Amino acid sequence: MERDETNEMQRLNVAIQGAMRAVQSRGSNGEWGGAQIYGGGESKVNELRERVKMNVRERLTQRLQERLRESIKDRVREIVRDRLATELRSTMLEAQSDRGFDFSRFEKRLHERLADHIEEQLTDVVRNKVRDTVRENLADSIREAVAGTQYADDAERIVGRIRDRIEPELRERVAERLREHVREAVRMRLHEALREKLREAVQGGLQGGNDPERIIMIIKDRLGEALEQRVATGVGDRVREAVRDRVEEAVRERMGEAIRSAVGERYQGGGRQMGLGGGGGFGMGMQFGGDGPGISETMRDQVYDALRTRFVDHVRDNVGEALKERIEDVLRERLGTAIRASLVEQKLLGGFDPDQFADSVRGRIAYAIRERLTDAVRERLHEVSRDRLREAVRSAISEQGGGGQEFTGFGTGMH
Repeated sequence: MERDETNEMQRLNVAIQGAMRAVQSRGSNGEWGGAQIYGGGESKVNELRERVKMNVRERLTQRLQERLRESIKDRVREIVRDRLATELRSTMLEAQSDRGFDFSRFEKRLHERLADHIEEQLTDVVRNKVRDTVRENLADSIREAVAGTQYADDAERIVGRIRDRIEPELRERVAERLREHVREAVRMRLHEALREKLREAVQGGLQGGNDPERIIMIIKDRLGEALEQRVATGVGDRVREAVRDRVEEAVRERMGEAIRSAVGERYQGGGRQMGLGGGGGFGMGMQFGGDGPGISETMRDQVYDALRTRFVDHVRDNVGEALKERIEDVLRERLGTAIRASLVEQKLLGGFDPDQFADSVRGRIAYAIRERLTDAVRERLHEVSRDRLREAVRSAISEQGGGGQEFTGFGTGMH
């Protein structure tokens, strides 16, 4: 009999909780249901989402286009000024053999070495500019969109929540997508410029006398201007076109969920904890409004700590091991050949310049190392995130508040 009464009391307790949730979610128009949970209805959340998406898209697109255009132009100019003469020397030596000078090999090798270096440098430019631009403009873009809406009084909290949720992924996704466009544009425009101007530049250099250094500098001057204009303009145009699409894509996929969560926390984060005291067995605490007071913040801190320690340790160990293996593979396969070819260059130049030798060896192995390391990081991160990320989160929430109490539910008092 006592067991039946206990079960009946528990069922009644659950029913009362359901009734309280329904009362709290009742709208001003007398309708019941979840459409009012966001303080104005789903339409208000959708309106806010569209405002934020449009503002973020327009502001970030404009700022990125402005910054990337000038930065790409400046970096290409630096590369032509600092690297072109060295690459001309090296590739001309490579093209010379007992059978004569192979101009097609000269053009091909010059394209490969310049493309590798320009791609590497412009990828760094894009990554840094995207990171800085997103960090500096994202919060203001969201804040402008939230201002003037019914959520303006809670703007700073909403802005912070949205930014925390989307900034890292927005930054990485836009930078990664633009990297693909940079690579394609660099190789295509560089190929076009060399095909049209290299032979003409070499002919002009050979008319400048018999001094090898003077010939190289004449070729550099005549070719450099064409490379600067063609490559910088081509890459800048490609990136400018791609920025809007990539930002739009990232915002479209992530913004809706971030806004819904941030706005929902306005009504759920505070929670409501109600104790129905007195007789009849209603002395247990009951939580309403979602996650109860402080639970989401506590859980966030626990998961953050777990990911920062356990997950990061797994990433460091697995990725570090993979990087070491890939570097050793590249060095074993390519270093000997790179050193031999670079020594031949120095011999043909009539001396030994440590700086030129180092640049020559680097040019022969840098691209292979970068590609192998990129593949290794991508593969290992996929494995670790698949196998270890869930485990880290699960271990974090297995204990509530760090005191050994297992977390199994939201405020029902019945586990």
